Amino acid sequence: MTKLLVEVHDASNLMPKDGFASHYVEVEFNEQKQRTQTKHQDLNPYWNEKLVFNLNNSEELERKTIDVVMYKDRKGGHHHKNFLGRVRIYGASVPLLESAATIQRYLLDKHGIFGIQSRAI
Repeated sequence: MTKLLVEVHDASNLMPKDGFASHYVEVEFNEQKQRTQTKHQDLNPYWNEKLVFNLNNSEELERKTIDVVMYKDRKGGHHHKNFLGRVRIYGASVPLLESAATIQRYLLDKHGIFGIQSRAI
């Protein structure tokens, strides 16, 4: 079985709303969902977290998408989240070799920019 590694690096210049906010990222791929830790009171959060997803074979990656969603954790709990924005990454754009993987930065709805890296492993 092939693995897809998605690295969530950071976000920058997030807009303050009701003061400083706590942020986290959920990544969904192939009916699997994972999330980063919540970074508290930070408008430029740095995660540098690696999320690993199962993939039957690398050939099917080009037909899949990786959905990356950032949330503001309003009260420190998983049930009080505010949607901040989404990035959809098409599998065809994901390099199959680790040596070809680079950090890509994506615009997140006008709320800020954050960087992720993904590759099949």
